Amino acid sequence: MINMENINLLKEMAQDIELIKKAMLGDSAKRWLNTKELSSYLSYSKDRIYKLKDEVFIENIHFYKKVGKILFDRVAIDDWMVGGKSDETNITQRQIVDRVLSSIKEI
Repeated sequence: MINMENINLLKEMAQDIELIKKAMLGDSAKRWLNTKELSSYLSYSKDRIYKLKDEVFIENIHFYKKVGKILFDRVAIDDWMVGGKSDETNITQRQIVDRVLSSIKEI
């Protein structure tokens, strides 16, 4: 049985639920993030994001360049974060890819 004085709490609970829903559908629900949004999402500086883009992230996997903008794929970034790969490992992989691509250009 619900006491009448508790009915007023229902409105407050509904408002709290709405706030939680909005928070859950915020930036974390967006798949494509710009540099500023990714910086906020990861709690990294924008400089750190640019460094990762240049040294670790792979174009067309972690980020895409569209009409003068760089958009980061949150899903791929999440996979990279959860994967626990160190920057050193990723840089080595990036260097291998760069070497293979340069050797193809020479042929």
